Amino acid sequence: MVNLSNLSENLKELMQERGLNQSALAAALNTCNSKISSYITARRAPNYATFVSLIEFFHCSADFLLGLKEYPCEDLCYSPVRPFHERLREILRETQTTQYAFIRQSGISWGVFYHWLKGTSLPSVDNLVKIAGQLDCSVDHLLGRI
Repeated sequence: MVNLSNLSENLKELMQERGLNQSALAAALNTCNSKISSYITARRAPNYATFVSLIEFFHCSADFLLGLKEYPCEDLCYSPVRPFHERLREILRETQTTQYAFIRQSGISWGVFYHWLKGTSLPSVDNLVKIAGQLDCSVDHLLGRI
């Protein structure tokens, strides 16, 4: 599960370093102020698309923003985020994990998993962390950024 306090603190740190207030960040991400406010005040986690927008905008590690890594790693050359369904299939092949084994070990329902594989839905940020943990990789690796 995502630690909203860590996400909030890291987001505030990135905004402060760049001299951004929540209105400026909302405008840059083409979203509403209330969404940014809810992330800053640790009331909720961003959805998949907004999370990807944040890490790409700040050019930082997904693991840092989530509080899973201590440093933002802005100096790394990140690849663009890959389509999640393609990346999930790739990592399952790389790790030689069958779909059945993944579902059984992760506790994620087949229906949810099926829609991720088909590309008809995207995981929540909580599920990104869960999947990365299950596959023993970083969230950045899961997203195809490194």
